[in-house]
Amino acid sequence: MRGALVITLALLLSACGFRPLYEAGGSSRAMQQHLAGVEVAPIADRLGQVMRNRLLDRLNTGGTADYRLTVTLEQSTQGYGIRPDAAATQEQLTLVAHVAFIRLNGEEIVFTEDMRARTSYDLVLSDFATVTQREDSARRLALELAERIHRRLALYFTKAETDVP
Repeated sequence: MRGALVITLALLLSACGFRPLYEAGGSSRAMQQHLAGVEVAPIADRLGQVMRNRLLDRLNTGGTADYRLTVTLEQSTQGYGIRPDAAATQEQLTLVAHVAFIRLNGEEIVFTEDMRARTSYDLVLSDFATVTQREDSARRLALELAERIHRRLALYFTKAETDVP
């Protein structure tokens, strides 16, 4: 009974046009070629370097660039969890990535998007511990946003493949 249900669901999914974004072993060969054609522009600051390195690892760049990806990061913090002496006990860190994806042939902007990620951390008595938490949180957010950018590019190329007659 369970096997019949799985087969039925698989047939229904294939009938509706469902296609997995990635194959079991990673990106398909066509997707790898598309992603390898993306040039990642330098991103300012240390956090930008972390994000750019992750994007370069995920995109496997090295081919002829057909597209350019530019990212600008904006970081902000907000204190909350106020104690009676008006000191904050927690901070919320927000990282916004302003993304522009540009086709190099004619400098056409394919899409622009703002991606936002948030996390919070405790403010403790040790300044070193607080700074370390803030930097680690910012690094994790940059890596998370890099993964989201990678997925967004993969979705773009998947849609572009299906739109081609």
